Amino acid sequence: MRKRKEILLVLCTIAMIMMIGIGIVSPILPHYARSFGVNITMVGLLITVFGLARIAIDVPAGSLVEIFGRRSMLVLGPALLGVASFCCSMARSYLQLLCFRFLQGLGSGLYTTAAMVMLADISNVRTRGPMMSFYQGAILIGAGLGPTVGGYIADAWGIRAPFIVYSLMAALATIWAYVKLPETKSPKAAKAISDDDIEINDKEDDAKQQATILKGIIKLFKKREFLLGSLVTFSIFFTRTGTQNQLIPLLGADRIGLSASLIGTVLTIVTIFQFIALFIVGKLSVRLPRKTLITPGCILLGIGLVLVAFSKNYSYLLISAMVMGVGIGMAGPVISAYVADTLSRDEYGIGMGLYRAISDIGFVIGPVTLGWLADIGGFTKPILINAAFVISIACIFHIFARETAK
Repeated sequence: MRKRKEILLVLCTIAMIMMIGIGIVSPILPHYARSFGVNITMVGLLITVFGLARIAIDVPAGSLVEIFGRRSMLVLGPALLGVASFCCSMARSYLQLLCFRFLQGLGSGLYTTAAMVMLADISNVRTRGPMMSFYQGAILIGAGLGPTVGGYIADAWGIRAPFIVYSLMAALATIWAYVKLPETKSPKAAKAISDDDIEINDKEDDAKQQATILKGIIKLFKKREFLLGSLVTFSIFFTRTGTQNQLIPLLGADRIGLSASLIGTVLTIVTIFQFIALFIVGKLSVRLPRKTLITPGCILLGIGLVLVAFSKNYSYLLISAMVMGVGIGMAGPVISAYVADTLSRDEYGIGMGLYRAISDIGFVIGPVTLGWLADIGGFTKPILINAAFVISIACIFHIFARETAK
């Protein structure tokens, strides 16, 4: 039990450090892209290419963590992210920036998949919800601190400065992972960090655990609950990149006339209210079925998006951000636990990799789709379409998905 908590704490620390760096960049990234003379669709492509890289690496990363271990990927991911972030600060053209963003996505995908697998290693059905919530809480602390700080950094030292700070945060995460994280891959290692709650299936031989990626994917696509849970996360990622990270900063600047620091504050408010909702939900997830938290969370997110679409001033936008934050905080960590519940232990690597890949398709589609709609007809229409999409997916999930934890 003690060892398991120590690993969780280290993972949370690394995630928080990395997310501070990511958050520092978020309020200025759309404006940085526009400084190269591109339209909103091309701004979306800059965010999309990050997601494309994650899709390219997500499923292979699930296999890599089984071959080389969780720890090595948790070190390599932040290292690659840090180098690419520094290169972003030095970009002299939109094309260069696009390439460096792709490298950032590779690093992010490696780390995220490995972290999810390690969390699955050290948890079971009963503890998974609280542990996922605790991990998401660390992410949100970092993401919450980053945007406001990033806005002030950009206002003080220029629009490229946040990328340099981002690279330093990634370097710190790399060092911390290398020094502090143990390996949890093998049954022997998993048993050493477990208590009576963690079950090791000794009957599964190594050959069965090393099933091909193709066979693993085919098996997972036959699991209705896995696919529906992944679809919910798809819609959340679509929203985070398409509206939260792209359209809200542009809407704030173009419609309301906000500075980078005030835009950063809006993004921080989203994260703060995610954080508040997340820890309440973490406790409730032990006693309540997953679906009773996931569906209301998605509906609240949809309502928040409607409010954003009609925001005309800073105060209204802040209220909209609060509602969005509560919705994401309710649904986000619980849906991750729901998907993990659908996997057997030998499916954790490929399962979490495929889950991240499906989610990252939303990451990719959101910015370009909503950016194109914004170029055609302004900010209101694409954000309302986003709201309708999230609520529709929530209803489909609630009707057709079975409960995994009762």
